[in-house]
Amino acid sequence: MDQCAVDELYEAFSVLAGSDPDHCSYPKGYMKRQAVFACNTCVQAGMEPAGVCLACANTCHDGHDICELYTKRNFRCDCGNEKFHGFKCKLDTVSNWYNHNYLGRYCSCDRPYPDEDDQVNEEMIQCIVCEDWFHEKHLQAPAVDCEALMEMICGRCMTRAPFLQTYAAHFAVSCVHQTAGAAGRTSSPDSVTAHSRVTECVLNELKAKDAASTRAGAVFWPYFWRAKLCTCTDCKVGFSFQYETGVPFLLDESDTLLAYEEKAKAEALTSEELLMSCITSLNHVQQLEIIHRERERESVCVVTILQYAYFFAQQTLLSMLKTVVYNFFFFSRAAQYFCGNRDTLYFSGFTDE
Repeated sequence: MDQCAVDELYEAFSVLAGSDPDHCSYPKGYMKRQAVFACNTCVQAGMEPAGVCLACANTCHDGHDICELYTKRNFRCDCGNEKFHGFKCKLDTVSNWYNHNYLGRYCSCDRPYPDEDDQVNEEMIQCIVCEDWFHEKHLQAPAVDCEALMEMICGRCMTRAPFLQTYAAHFAVSCVHQTAGAAGRTSSPDSVTAHSRVTECVLNELKAKDAASTRAGAVFWPYFWRAKLCTCTDCKVGFSFQYETGVPFLLDESDTLLAYEEKAKAEALTSEELLMSCITSLNHVQQLEIIHRERERESVCVVTILQYAYFFAQQTLLSMLKTVVYNFFFFSRAAQYFCGNRDTLYFSGFTDE
């Protein structure tokens, strides 16, 4: 395998790191984060949304129209409950939170991805709160190209959790990179010390520094921002009641997608083991297709090698023939010179006496 193929496999593996390809995640309850898929064959338009884990997508819904939803937090697999084939599940799954992604639609434009009517099909960015995916042109704010950029919160979620505006005024990516002239809005990552976090409410401290103006549109956040959220008792309660379902996960730095993928890298397999793991997760038909394509590729390589060998042999024989002809004429001319230009000459350069 070339390095590009290995890198692509590792990238895919990192997304599926917390997901078991062989066993349904349903018995594990609401998992902190896992790869989730929607089955458009079983759950069609007008039906209640549902999602399934990696193992169920590979086994129970093999051959179905599957839509990958990337990863979702606090989700329990729906496969086997009343949403599929009338089977009654004994455990409660009503706490799953669904959005239109499970119906194959994304962004505030409520369009599918890829969109057949969109000539560009630009990449989408996921909001870390509602976990919906958005086109950059619908964020109502320009995307920030920054190495420290890690997460985005869409404008709708910023409106529903207004306390985040105070943090945005001090820690959002665009503010971190402003000049010192914007006093009160250029807090560095270390401007709020650990001591102040323990003894005082960080949120009130930030409010006292500068009154936060309401931002329109999405907000982009650097890597360190979750570590700067206040963890006092009042704020912890506030995180649980803000928004529709609460946002306490924002206080958990291991909730980030980066932490999820770093866990995968720490448990990464060798390239050969990774390839076999990916292949074994496919169904029999898909495995046969890969084997057939690999054999076709090997056949092409063999034919190419034979073509080069034939060409090399031709060139070698041609070179040898040129040498023989040159030697023949050389010895012939030499014999004519030394033997008095006699008419009868042999390849050896001598005449009969």
